[in-house]
Amino acid sequence: MYVSFVETKGGKTRPVLIRKLSAQTIEAFKITSKYQNKSTYIKQQYYPIKDWQSAGLNRPSWVDLGNLYSFPKAGLKFKEIGHLSKLDQVGIANFALSLKSKRRGKSQKAIHQRPSKKIQ
Repeated sequence: MYVSFVETKGGKTRPVLIRKLSAQTIEAFKITSKYQNKSTYIKQQYYPIKDWQSAGLNRPSWVDLGNLYSFPKAGLKFKEIGHLSKLDQVGIANFALSLKSKRRGKSQKAIHQRPSKKIQ
């Protein structure tokens, strides 16, 4: 899928993992090969694709599960390059559940750590 850059002119064609396809929209996660220079916080949102070659990718890659993007289907041009292996399908589902659980735990901790208001 061609993705425009926000900061500069232009863009690039990049692989995405399609989560949901409807008559009007496509929901997708970015796939990236740029992992090493990411912060620890960002890295914890990236699932490493184990069978990246059989998925049609050219190099080791990660799915960014931190952001789900929604695009209007009309006018989009994309070509299928491959599919995740069963190993990666199960792995990404488990990883997503774990990530969701961690996020839920952080928000609950934040609620419990709020200082109580003193009534005067």
